[in-house]
Amino acid sequence: MSYSKILIYSDDIAQANRLGLLLSRYGHEPYLVRQIDPMHPPGDIHGAMLDCRRLTAEWRLVATTLAGQGLPVVVFMENLPETQQQLLLEAGVTLVPHRVEEKEPVESWLKQARLQQDVMRKQQLAVDDLTQRLEENKLIQQAKARLMKVQGLDEETAYKVMRSTAMKNSQSMADLARRILATLVD
Repeated sequence: MSYSKILIYSDDIAQANRLGLLLSRYGHEPYLVRQIDPMHPPGDIHGAMLDCRRLTAEWRLVATTLAGQGLPVVVFMENLPETQQQLLLEAGVTLVPHRVEEKEPVESWLKQARLQQDVMRKQQLAVDDLTQRLEENKLIQQAKARLMKVQGLDEETAYKVMRSTAMKNSQSMADLARRILATLVD
């Protein structure tokens, strides 16, 4: 278990203190703030917990910015409008539909936020990988079409030529496709 510096904000100082006390019981270092520059949140924190009666645009921006940096962010709030919930969830913020209570399981919420960030990070890596594969496939198809046109080959032969050339030169099909597209002119 890693203990860390957690930014805490509440529009009620008693709630902020309660949240700080709960976090410190788990060995975390609470970092209570009343105001923050949403464009430049502190860089030495490892997560954030917000407890609000009303979540201002400034604090929504802070929450989404920190979550976008891969930090676990938990927002405790009742009656958050659905559009705001959607934006926060899409950014990777963990929402708790009530205010911080006396025996709030803050460590569990922090773990949940970390898990959510891990899932989002893995999903983004998968999307990035699929996007790269799609782009490489487009290049391969373009190079194959160019070979077919310039060399007068059928599709199967053009692909076999590309595959054997890539294997012989120990390079990927995408790298070979880039070379073909750069050197063969229609």
